[in-house]
Amino acid sequence: MNNLKNRPKGNYIQEASWEALYLLIENWKKDLEFYFFDIKFLENLIESHFSELLVCQNLDELRELKIEVFELQNQCEYILKCVQNNLDSIVDIVNNKFIHDTAQFRIESKHLEDNIQVFITNERELRRTIFSMIKDVFEGKKSKNVWMFN
Repeated sequence: MNNLKNRPKGNYIQEASWEALYLLIENWKKDLEFYFFDIKFLENLIESHFSELLVCQNLDELRELKIEVFELQNQCEYILKCVQNNLDSIVDIVNNKFIHDTAQFRIESKHLEDNIQVFITNERELRRTIFSMIKDVFEGKKSKNVWMFN
């Protein structure tokens, strides 16, 4: 998902109709909800294999990993709230409930899209790290430090 779902290249956010922009942001929300559940799955994966991971990994690394998962989860929740606010703003703009600087709104939407892209990159890196660790557990690999003491 290097290119966020259904987003044509170029200045799409600046030029799209309000309906098209709403649909785009709705897709962002759906994607982020999926990533939120994915992060929960990763957290459960670490918890369920924590004792096995201790054999292959340093305790400090596992603590750091759990902190990263927690921070990523918080980041996802924050971005989801921003996306919902964006959706609510589009509805208000279309219904003319308040006068809003539409150019500024589109700039904020572009920044939100950039934040989502950074989040997705971070989530993928974390998922890759966790899956690699779990793979080592399943394959029965032990770290060199553990071998030295056994």
